[in-house]
Amino acid sequence: MVYLYPKFGRSLLEEYAMSSEPRGLCVIINNEHFANPRNNRPGSRKDAVALEEVFGILDFKVEMHNDLSAQRMKELMLEYSKQQHHGHCWVCCVLSHGISEGVLGCDGYLCPTEDIFSPFNGENCPSLLGKPKVFFIQACRGPKTQKKCLLENDDLTSDTESYSIPKDSDFLFAMSTVDGYKAFRSPEEGSWFIQSLCRHLKEGSKWGDDILTVLTRVNDEVSRSEGMVMDKKTRMLYDAKATPISSFTLRKKLIFRK
Repeated sequence: MVYLYPKFGRSLLEEYAMSSEPRGLCVIINNEHFANPRNNRPGSRKDAVALEEVFGILDFKVEMHNDLSAQRMKELMLEYSKQQHHGHCWVCCVLSHGISEGVLGCDGYLCPTEDIFSPFNGENCPSLLGKPKVFFIQACRGPKTQKKCLLENDDLTSDTESYSIPKDSDFLFAMSTVDGYKAFRSPEEGSWFIQSLCRHLKEGSKWGDDILTVLTRVNDEVSRSEGMVMDKKTRMLYDAKATPISSFTLRKKLIFRK
């Protein structure tokens, strides 16, 4: 048996560079109106406007796309991945219906999450190699509803040496709910996840909080939120709870500063 011992590189808790003007590009896909009007997502425009505002404040160039088919979403991701990205960060926000495997286009067809993420890895998008690529997804990921559990309180510099990185480094994926479960949105106020995210991004950017700290606050706020939702089939009301989830391959601190 042959053992391969890793050769560890220098490990420092550095920050990603965020000094370019603009910081980078923020793409928002807002699927609000669907081929079947019963599947429309009232309130999604509130989320899109809130995201547009906060990333504008954070000095990103923002581009909005409304009511895209699944195929157009795939094509758009490929088009963006082929561009020369001069900024220090890429952000993509997708607001739609969804299932475990991905999000839905306004035509009701599936756009797998892999078709959203993979165009931007180090092989497919060299101009973003080593730069943070951030995805915020507001969509259901299944039909199940989370239940409440009562919680009782028991409390009385920059390195210039060259090195290689894997093609899937520097990603952050933040989703509105865990796999298999529903996400929630108010027709008047927008979704729980996106509205909380925008609030905490604004506040955290003032204090220099990194994105993982911001998302932890979002998880806490959304997890504490409660509401009543009507089941479309039974017309019965039930308690609504949700837990956002994040995963990442970031190698440094990512801080969105004003």
